Amino acid sequence: MGSSFFKGAGQSPKIGPGNMNQMARVEGTGAYGARGAGIGAQKALGGALAANKAAMAAHGPLKRSAAYPKGPKI
Repeated sequence: MGSSFFKGAGQSPKIGPGNMNQMARVEGTGAYGARGAGIGAQKALGGALAANKAAMAAHGPLKRSAAYPKGPKI
């Protein structure tokens, strides 16, 4: 026969490391998910910052907010 079917006959099976590429991919899925969530949050934040900048250009800063409290009455 020209095949190597009986080549390992009589030997005990060897335990190998398996497919390490799949293990590396499994370990990296959390980082991949976190990266995707971060990109989505950055895009959402970019839109909010652009809207805030446009409102500031049109109306100026808020004058009656907690950032600018009224002074003491004299």
